[in-house]
Amino acid sequence: MAIPSSGQSLSFSALRTEFVGGSSAVSLGDLYRGGSSIRAKNPDNNAVNDAASVPTTGALDASDFYDQGKGFTFTYSSPATDQNLSSLFGPTDYQADYPKKVIIPSPITLGSANTAEFALEADSGGDGTITITNNGTLIGAGGAGGSAGGAAAAGGNGAAGGDVFKAAVAVTLVNNGSMLAGGGGGAGGGGGGAGGALQQQGTAQTTGQESPGYGGPANNYYRWNRIQVFGNIAPNALPNGANIPSGVSTSRAQYGPAPTANTYTSPYNATTKVIGNYTYTRGAQVGSGTLGIATMEGTTQPTANFISYKIYRTFPQSVPQQTQVAGHAGAAGGAGGLGRGFQNQPGGDAGASGGSGTTGQAGNGGNGGNGAAGGAYGAAGGAAQAGQAGANSTGNGQAGGAAGSVGAAGNYLDGASNITFTNNGTVAGGTE
Repeated sequence: MAIPSSGQSLSFSALRTEFVGGSSAVSLGDLYRGGSSIRAKNPDNNAVNDAASVPTTGALDASDFYDQGKGFTFTYSSPATDQNLSSLFGPTDYQADYPKKVIIPSPITLGSANTAEFALEADSGGDGTITITNNGTLIGAGGAGGSAGGAAAAGGNGAAGGDVFKAAVAVTLVNNGSMLAGGGGGAGGGGGGAGGALQQQGTAQTTGQESPGYGGPANNYYRWNRIQVFGNIAPNALPNGANIPSGVSTSRAQYGPAPTANTYTSPYNATTKVIGNYTYTRGAQVGSGTLGIATMEGTTQPTANFISYKIYRTFPQSVPQQTQVAGHAGAAGGAGGLGRGFQNQPGGDAGASGGSGTTGQAGNGGNGGNGAAGGAYGAAGGAAQAGQAGANSTGNGQAGGAAGSVGAAGNYLDGASNITFTNNGTVAGGTE
């Protein structure tokens, strides 16, 4: 403050320099608080008016200006997060061409747990000289660790650490304390690849089928005949020694170049017959008629009606079969650690270990890669491991997933071109 304390001499030139500027003559009437030279504080302004003791009306005396100054000063008295100057001074006074000062005393800490925010921000719209003095600690947010890669999948990327201070308008910043950018998140480990499948050769039991159907004289016996008897037939009078008693109706499965003996044994309405390993099945009808013995059995006595059908037979058989045992699953990778920051002040978190792939008869699954530790204040996160490939079997194992990218370090200054910076303390991180 340019105005001296009580008991010291006070000149009008000192009042002019502090409150008006220039070299023109000034009268006390120009120096009321709330006038054109000394602003009154708006209700939404949380700062202190440095000229709070200057009267707004009535008589003015030089002694009213002792220990007074032009401007607003905000001094932090407790820790806070995600601060911006327009909220401290209120939108109207922040945008006014009027001096503004911010003081962060020791041991006050300002920080943010959100990498998209800042411990303190001089947001857009501010006017007048803005001076910030940090005697405390400003800390950015730690970047999140990358996610664990699933089986054979890439690990997630670590997030960048958060910035400490951002200026969208011109400011003067004096750091006598600490400005610590957030550490980047550790990369996520890649997942292990699946093992190769095992191909095995074996056999399977199925049902084979022969279906020659009905084909004329050359295939005369490849049929199903139904015989309905009306008269007397001498024993063994039918072909191949078959004997059908009088009045008995029956059927016969005829398959091959000649029927076997005594095959007229199935019921007249039967549709299937099992002989050995074969099952004979009656198909579509192909002929019918009434025949005498002369036609069928060498006599002239009409004795039987017949109906002929196509026929097919089925039988059990073994066929080659290839089976496959799937390769065993790879394990997930480990997640990356959280970078050191305001929400993680003791230190960056360690990355998690990758899992172990499953094992067995086929190719073993690959192990997941370990996640990396989060970075320290203002440092990038650590690099993680890729997942192991699955072991080969008859088939090839699958490749493991790649590790994620490391999270970048945060900055202690964002918008450095707007900042006149004096560092008498500690900084960690970069600038942009």
